[in-house]
Amino acid sequence: MSAVAFLPMYAVRGAQAHADALWNCLRDAIRNRGIDAPERLAHFAPRLEGWLHPDLILGQTCGLPFITKLCSAVELVGTPDYGVEGCPPGFYHSTLVASAADPRMQLSEFSGCTLAINGKDSQSGYGAMMFAAAPYARGGRFFARAIHAGSHEASMRLVARGLADIAAIDSVTWRMSRRFDPETPDLKAIGTTEPAPGLPFIAAAGKPAAKLLDAVKTGITALPEASRQAFGLRDVLPFQKRDYEVIMTNLAQAESVHSLPEMEEIPAALSP
Repeated sequence: MSAVAFLPMYAVRGAQAHADALWNCLRDAIRNRGIDAPERLAHFAPRLEGWLHPDLILGQTCGLPFITKLCSAVELVGTPDYGVEGCPPGFYHSTLVASAADPRMQLSEFSGCTLAINGKDSQSGYGAMMFAAAPYARGGRFFARAIHAGSHEASMRLVARGLADIAAIDSVTWRMSRRFDPETPDLKAIGTTEPAPGLPFIAAAGKPAAKLLDAVKTGITALPEASRQAFGLRDVLPFQKRDYEVIMTNLAQAESVHSLPEMEEIPAALSP
């Protein structure tokens, strides 16, 4: 079978040209090391099928599914550094986002509110928020309602339209959305969560992880300056599986304190 590449994590509306430029640079660097790489990126739904594809030559996943479902079945290539303010190299956090018209400015003020969440398989949208809200939970609850948005983009639109009160958005996605997505001016940041290891690059089991790490480093170096700035992408670092265990530890601690109510789906008439 032919090699597959799957990089779904920062497909921000309005930034497709930069995503294409990134893959072109990564693809050429991989091929220059004698490794087969596809001309174009693949798309998978559900995403787990892409991350576990037996011919995955390069993928990017979230730290939560990586440490809970993927790490024993894939190669960890490395962790990108997006230069997130307030985080060590290779780390990121989530930005807590509310409507610009909402007078509340601290997470503790949102007790009993409605959360928009991209999915419970997301460190940035779920794990980070659960850990941040745990100190303010009472009786096993902090949020009164939770709406399953399916993506950070949809979560932001629900908050901007007043259909949810708050969401935790990957800070790289938030930074890019503020630049490229015209609807984010209706939102404001009220804080950030604890830093966590960034979204890892992976490959199928048995793929040459060390060569791929070197190729990704070269590809990032070759990225046009406009695209480098669009992502804030600086480097890729040789993180290890153990670096991601803090994600699982923090989530277990948070879930021992509080849980979400049953998640609601977005009504079709209100879908962003």
